[in-house]
Amino acid sequence: MNNSLDYLAYPVIVSNHRQSTIFRKKLDFGHYIFHKNRIQIVKPAVDTKPPAAHTHHILKLSKLQGEQKRIDKIEYENKQLCQKIANAHRGPAKVDCWNEYFSKRIQDAISEIRQGIFSPEMIRLLTMEKIREKALGFLSYLEFQDTPKWLNAPS
Repeated sequence: MNNSLDYLAYPVIVSNHRQSTIFRKKLDFGHYIFHKNRIQIVKPAVDTKPPAAHTHHILKLSKLQGEQKRIDKIEYENKQLCQKIANAHRGPAKVDCWNEYFSKRIQDAISEIRQGIFSPEMIRLLTMEKIREKALGFLSYLEFQDTPKWLNAPS
């Protein structure tokens, strides 16, 4: 650092001959020595201590309580689901969501009842009677249409 050409604190913009970097060089060199001495005095140390514990950050009770409620709800729902599955396995094998169909035609229901109660001969006689009733009903309907409307009108 003895040669003035080796050291320039600022870029050389010389506008007149009186500007020089000698004074600036002395100031910078003094700061450099001061900084160098401070660094030599300091002894290296490694911080091995854990960070300071702040209990109000660790124990957030509202969050813990909310988490516990959520876990309790999940456990309750799992228990209910297990009970439903156990009930399904325990009973006879059948469809869970069976919608029973009730026939809107009464004749179907009556025919099922007749098959269980009457003998085959009786069923044959009843069906013959049913055919006769239908034929008579149709004939009466035709007669009703042939008569004038003023005769059929309720009085």
